[in-house]
Amino acid sequence: MSQIVQFEPFSSTIEPEFWAGLAHHKLHSARLDTTRAGITGEFIGGRRHAVRGNTAGEIVQRAAVPARLRVSQGIWSSSDGSGGNTSDDNGASAQPSGVTVAGHLYNTNTIEEFKKYDKGELLRGVGTEILDDIRSGRATKKPELLWPFVLLSFSDLKKYHFYHWFGFPAVTADPPDTYEKMTLLSSHIGSEADLDALRVAYADYAASTYGAFLVRYEPNTSRVWQLYSLAEWDDAFAKTHEGEHAETMLAFIDPSSHASRLGWPLRNLLTWMRHTHAEINRVRVLCFRDAALCTTPSSVQQQQSKIGSSAFESIVVDINVTALADLKSANSVSGWERNERDKLAPRMVNLSSTMDPVRLAESALDLNLQLMRWRLAPSIDLAKIAGTRALLVGAGTLGAYAARALLAWGVRKITFIDNGRVSFSNP
Repeated sequence: MSQIVQFEPFSSTIEPEFWAGLAHHKLHSARLDTTRAGITGEFIGGRRHAVRGNTAGEIVQRAAVPARLRVSQGIWSSSDGSGGNTSDDNGASAQPSGVTVAGHLYNTNTIEEFKKYDKGELLRGVGTEILDDIRSGRATKKPELLWPFVLLSFSDLKKYHFYHWFGFPAVTADPPDTYEKMTLLSSHIGSEADLDALRVAYADYAASTYGAFLVRYEPNTSRVWQLYSLAEWDDAFAKTHEGEHAETMLAFIDPSSHASRLGWPLRNLLTWMRHTHAEINRVRVLCFRDAALCTTPSSVQQQQSKIGSSAFESIVVDINVTALADLKSANSVSGWERNERDKLAPRMVNLSSTMDPVRLAESALDLNLQLMRWRLAPSIDLAKIAGTRALLVGAGTLGAYAARALLAWGVRKITFIDNGRVSFSNP
């Protein structure tokens, strides 16, 4: 009996350094400009973590963790000038460990703009771009275009409160896609040697750079596994017909670790299927969750004697794809992330408690100066003003007002000369 395909939604993971990069981007690049900016994130294959009990000999439980999409300070391009750095402590360039995807940052100027933003229209707009990439063939050549994400934010840099809401646009199917059979890859293949061969083939092909690919399985041959890009669809399936026991599967890096809910990227991959291969109404999909076991060919070979077939958590599922002509709506889009209370609402990060109060006050003053420069005098060099020294002769009413004005514009060093004496009774 057919069952509706259920999907595990993404959860955002934000590294603390990201907020410093966002503040720098706001102050030195975006300023008052609310035009969307490009950022990047990544997701990896989802695997369950072993949880051991305290009792000796107790059975190990494998706990599922949410599907994560991670963003860090390194998402800022060097041309943006936001101080992004993808190097580690030793100066080596850090390589992404998962599928790199593009994102769109919509940073508002006020909390009112953030609250009133048309979230539905924003998501539909990105969904339309996904469909355009599918119809034009760009997504076939670059599957990562199927999985953009959005970040709507407001940065209160006086209090260092960051309001944000992630969205992972997915073109939904109504009626939904269904499946009839779902099995573990280790059970579907049944040969540990063939699973080892898949590790080697995956690492050699570097399929993580694509996110989605085709995989042909032909047992009892010199090349048990062959991987192809989505653009090589005809070649991959034509060769399948040549072998009596060969099969070709549509595969993707599955960030889900849930036993029966498949990864969120599959939603747009099935949309791609509907538009590019409308004649196919059923497809076998490999939900590949074992990319962590397949780093480089040499390390895979070293691990083969240590990792058994039980370590593989990938799933093979036969999906009945709803035809494009049968959809009630071809551009229905969903994907806003739920907050920590499991509600469709934004989140807020408060970093003020982690900052020195003096530095926080200085930051608030600097922000006021930046706002005045952006709106009143864009050509003023605030750094030059901050380095200026002022001498005020007379600290009466006029001198006090002049001092306030100098302080307001960022002059930090003022020397006062006055012959009067100030008594404690002087207000």
